[in-house]
Amino acid sequence: RLHRGDEVIEEDVYLGDIPIMTGGGEFIINGAQRVVVNQLHRSPGVDFTVEQEGDRKFHGCRIIPERGSWIEMRVTKKDVLAVRIDQTGKFPVTTLLRAMSPQYSTDADILRTFYPTEKIKVTPQTADKLVGRLVVGDVIDPKTGEIFVESGTELTPKHVDQIVLSTLEQIEVLGAIQDNLILNTLREDKTKTHEEALLRIYQ
Repeated sequence: RLHRGDEVIEEDVYLGDIPIMTGGGEFIINGAQRVVVNQLHRSPGVDFTVEQEGDRKFHGCRIIPERGSWIEMRVTKKDVLAVRIDQTGKFPVTTLLRAMSPQYSTDADILRTFYPTEKIKVTPQTADKLVGRLVVGDVIDPKTGEIFVESGTELTPKHVDQIVLSTLEQIEVLGAIQDNLILNTLREDKTKTHEEALLRIYQ
């Protein structure tokens, strides 16, 4: 019955056949006993969470798709951003990023995405500028192919002396760092390429 102002509209609506219910709460449908069960369905989207442990707050989020795997991300006690896919084991979020696209395959690609970088010419005059800076990408000797310094490592005076004596013309380093979260995550990440990251996730 629909009341629209003073007007009342009334009509019969066919909802369907109601199956027979037994004394135990089961329905007889097509000759078989069936039970109605409530199912909780989470609406798709991103939920953000904050968990407090002592004085520290640990931020995280859940990505719930319309169909497919849930993805949970959370900052750990080691200040590393970890991810879980469908309640599986935790692994660094940079592994997931590498697996998503070859353009984030190397450590250098990820560092350039999240931090400002600058290229400094290698001369005896610029040596002081390099000490204490974090390198973007492996620093390789052009003559021997030997790795002087691995990506994300802090340059020591000894490293800088080696670089100045080599034939390297310039070196890329990180600019101002406001948050070490991605750096810490990269240090925990055992994968180094797009293919390794895909294998790690499929394992």
